[in-house]
Amino acid sequence: MAKRPCLDCGALTNRTRCGDCQRPRERARLRDARQRRPRPSYAEDKRRADAVAAHRRERGDWCPGWQREPHRATDLTADHVSAVAAGGAEGGDLQVLCRSCNSRKGDRRK
Repeated sequence: MAKRPCLDCGALTNRTRCGDCQRPRERARLRDARQRRPRPSYAEDKRRADAVAAHRRERGDWCPGWQREPHRATDLTADHVSAVAAGGAEGGDLQVLCRSCNSRKGDRRK
């Protein structure tokens, strides 16, 4: 493959931008993505922790599973049944799943 000039500095590279010019662009992209998706508030974090604690008191370290059988899990998390990103209410119902099932579920409903 023929080398071509970097779009920013003109150095020859195999890509659109050389590594020195691409790194700051990538950092800026990640920073912007983090700002668009703010962390939950303290109250929301507490509400989620309370939901996990209540689940553990009632059922122990068991994940009810999402598109799989219930299973033992120590890394339980609470998240919205209907994701806020998908139009769910900020204070909507929470669902306790293990981290793996929660990742698999994404923004879909149960």
